[in-house]
Amino acid sequence: MSRLLRPFSLSTVLLAVFVLQIICLVGLLGFLSFYLGNWAVALLSLGAIGSSMVVGLAVVNRVLQPIAQLRQAIQATALGNWQTPLPIESMDELGQLAWAFNAMAAKLQDSFAELEHLNQELQHLNREMQYSERRWRQFLDGIPLGIAVYDRDGKMVFASQQARVLLCLEDMPSVPSLSLEDTCIAYRASTGERYPTRDLPIAQALRGQPGWADDLELRPGNQSVPIEMATTPIFDQAGRVEYAIAAFQDITTRKQAQTLLADYSQTLERQVADRTAALRQAEATQRIILEAIPDLLAQYSGDGVCLDVMNAGAVSLITTPKEQIGKPLNEVLPAEMAAERMHYIRLALQTGQPQVYEYHFRTASGWHYEEARIVASGPNQVLAIVRDITERKQAEAEIARQRQFLQNVIDSIPSIIVVKDREDRVQMANRASAALHGITPADMVGKVDTDFNPNISVFETSQQRRIHQQVIDTQMPYQGEQEIIDRMGIRRWYQVAISPFQDASGTVNGVITNCIDITDRRRMETALKGANEKLERLATLDGLTHIPNRRRFDEYLEQEWQRMVREQQPLSLIMFDVDYFKPYNDCLGHQQGDEALIAIAAAATRAVKRAADLLARYGGEEFAVVLPNTRRAGAEIVAKALQQEIAELQLIHPQSPIGEYLTISIGIASVVPTADQAPEDLIAAADAALYQAKRRGRDRYWIRLI
Repeated sequence: MSRLLRPFSLSTVLLAVFVLQIICLVGLLGFLSFYLGNWAVALLSLGAIGSSMVVGLAVVNRVLQPIAQLRQAIQATALGNWQTPLPIESMDELGQLAWAFNAMAAKLQDSFAELEHLNQELQHLNREMQYSERRWRQFLDGIPLGIAVYDRDGKMVFASQQARVLLCLEDMPSVPSLSLEDTCIAYRASTGERYPTRDLPIAQALRGQPGWADDLELRPGNQSVPIEMATTPIFDQAGRVEYAIAAFQDITTRKQAQTLLADYSQTLERQVADRTAALRQAEATQRIILEAIPDLLAQYSGDGVCLDVMNAGAVSLITTPKEQIGKPLNEVLPAEMAAERMHYIRLALQTGQPQVYEYHFRTASGWHYEEARIVASGPNQVLAIVRDITERKQAEAEIARQRQFLQNVIDSIPSIIVVKDREDRVQMANRASAALHGITPADMVGKVDTDFNPNISVFETSQQRRIHQQVIDTQMPYQGEQEIIDRMGIRRWYQVAISPFQDASGTVNGVITNCIDITDRRRMETALKGANEKLERLATLDGLTHIPNRRRFDEYLEQEWQRMVREQQPLSLIMFDVDYFKPYNDCLGHQQGDEALIAIAAAATRAVKRAADLLARYGGEEFAVVLPNTRRAGAEIVAKALQQEIAELQLIHPQSPIGEYLTISIGIASVVPTADQAPEDLIAAADAALYQAKRRGRDRYWIRLI
């Protein structure tokens, strides 16, 4: 029966039962009414049926309503709505069912809340794991090593960026999921043979043993790359190999170095092998480096306690390292030395800057010099690096002695000696050069000239730098005479010799200047030059009239003649003579005659105005005027000016037959010189014109053209 009713809902079944009951009651009522004829019973039965229908509907509603509410609550719960509990009106079967459902819903809500919390934590852990995975993947991709991870089945589960490059897997993801045979294609170094997969270090790790090999070659990009590979197995809790990790790197540089060293002897090969093995161990490498350092390396705390002596180096220790470790400085070093070191330890910790200082002390073998460098190595720790500088100090002392000896030598030289570098800074100077400026040689070192002598002009400075640069560039000495001003503003002349200054390697890095004071010689030369010029003037001047003499006339006429030939310009010559000068002399005396000639020369000088024109005493009472670039008309103007100036003198001539005063006769000649002519031709023409002026009555001028 239950199988027949299973396809129908509960409400349908209840309604069907209720309808059947009504039908049965109606049938029974009809039977009683029509066949028995008992209407009272029928009416009573009809009332009972109506009541039964009301009660039946109420019962059906009472049963179906909680079921509908339960269904709605279950649907809401299925949709995640935990806020719809069933109402409990009584603790009958339906009330107990509602209470059980509410309890179950509360439990489910708590369980789902806990699941939600666990889910959030799981998502957070997943994000952390993804971030961590990205970080370590970035880290592994950033290191210059190839890192590959294989699972126990030989499948690659991770490959870093460098690993994918070396294994030719760039176009694949970081988890290629390929077999060892497909991902690690290696060859034996220098043979070209395929490296057996079972012999690979990673295969050894998969078998549970660490592996290492440096005789592998990979061929990314069709080129052979020697590889060093180290592998290690990772075990699970059961002791089985779960993963194998391979780290490999390109050792091309090391292989090249090994190739270069292959020709050395077996002994050297063993030494290199031993050193290579030692280099693989960081501690041994550090020890080798420390032992190779000639310095004392010691570590101190902030309060001066020796924590460790890492290396004694070549420093002579006052006490052994064992006696220093764990003890304060004042128990190991002399009090003054300990106090000084503590001072610099505090400075290094306070400033964070390295502190360097030097000190010395006496030993049985003499004075000992050391340099200490204090460097902060921790929050309250310093590293002391002590170096023996005794030999350096001795060398510096020897250099100082040699420098002093050289200084004494150049100081004994009376001339100025200065050594300058490429920037014109003084490197060495002697006492004579310093005395020029009233300072000491030490005051000049490291400075340029303008630093200690403000009187030097910018032009003099630039000119001096130009000469120095020329000597440096050409490596050729320079010699010359220069006027140098000192600090007091006094200028003196020096014979200057500037030579290139070379260091031990032959590089020119400056100049050596040697200056000899020639001021007195220059004065003598100037005086001699003035005397010579005076003699020259005396040799070319007429002693009486102080105008150019016949010698100067001849020189100048020849000079201008040649110039006019080249330029094809006119040249004029005036020759004039004092009329009847012998009677004037005989009458008034030679003294009066000389004064007359002096006055005539002065008047003629006023008439000859151009600087290029030359007035000269030709001889006795005869004079000549050379007129370059002058034609006949210009010469005639000069001749008239000569007559006018001499007439204005009004020198009385008692014996003159032509007038009361002294007069002159003038001959003028003009020509445009040619190469086939000579100055004598012009002189002859002017003399002939003078003769004609005298012949025609004197006190006049006559012109003749060539």
